[in-house]
Amino acid sequence: MPTPAPVIAEVQLGSFRCFETARLQPGPGFNLIAGSNASGKTSILEALYFLGRGTSFRAARAEAAIRFEAERCTLFGRVGVGLASRVGLEVSRSEGSTIRVDGAAGTRADLARALPVQILESASHELVSGPPAGRRQFLDWGVFHVEPSFLPAWQRYRRSLQQRNAALKARNAAAAWHWDDSLVADGLVVDECRLSLMAQLQPAVQEVGERLLGAGTEIELGYLPGWSDGSSLGEALVGSRERDLQLGSSSLGPHRADFRITLHTRRARDTVSRGQEKLVVAALTLAQVQLVSTSRAQTVVLLLDEPGADLDRGNLTRLLEVVAEAPVQSFVTSLDPTAVPLPKDAHTFHVERAGAASFAIISG
Repeated sequence: MPTPAPVIAEVQLGSFRCFETARLQPGPGFNLIAGSNASGKTSILEALYFLGRGTSFRAARAEAAIRFEAERCTLFGRVGVGLASRVGLEVSRSEGSTIRVDGAAGTRADLARALPVQILESASHELVSGPPAGRRQFLDWGVFHVEPSFLPAWQRYRRSLQQRNAALKARNAAAAWHWDDSLVADGLVVDECRLSLMAQLQPAVQEVGERLLGAGTEIELGYLPGWSDGSSLGEALVGSRERDLQLGSSSLGPHRADFRITLHTRRARDTVSRGQEKLVVAALTLAQVQLVSTSRAQTVVLLLDEPGADLDRGNLTRLLEVVAEAPVQSFVTSLDPTAVPLPKDAHTFHVERAGAASFAIISG
């Protein structure tokens, strides 16, 4: 496979985490970021994630990424291919976040379109063993990029859901049921988009899973729409009205969707080791980014934070071989650069503390 065109050609940071200022010009394919503990390796991945998602994977509040004693942090990325050439983000303690795409005010959705970013990190195991919200978020990232009708329908659905829930909380049944028709109309579009992606994801997950976990591996995905099988969404909403009034919220619908992951017909969360769990999540993630890249005809940025944790040398080698062949620009962190099997065209960067000062430097 030819080397992909660079998604991120340059990144500049200001007052972000331990960095007073930093500049990174990554290679178009595999980029290794090496350094000791607390040197800022993961912070670089976090900055890249911010530029593609408008939020952090490490903290619920964006302001947590602002360097100590600074009022705001800035992130800027020059994008080599795709729908935008420049993306930027400023996070202020007092004013929140401001997004810019090619010089114009933008939204998180605009960032995601300009710079598709996915991640494998220590918390990614929750895709197998964690609550449904994480799996919905994972699924919807792919749906957003592959199914154009998803986002407007999902936004309308969420607005109707908020109105219905407000009426339920006020115990105003008539006002709550008023929103059922719009919930059904938009909820079915959301459901169809998710089902379409799941159908495309299944063979891709199976193929990557066999490469990572061995020939004969059987990974099955089962979509759960958020209401009982055998009934329509409209019927389910009507049937749940009494319970919803008691709860003061809507208990059924696409906002409750989930998907099961089985390995050899058994639920993965109940049977796999921590290392196998990591490889199952990697299979899902790599399958998803391949679909997104093909659909958008655009390279995806893939972040891997210490992928060697919980994996032996053989499994790590197989994982990074698949990553190197995927249509991604990858950023991989490691304490020990010699422990990571690198492709020939890899770019290596070292992150170090600059003396006793509370900032770091990056060198190629």
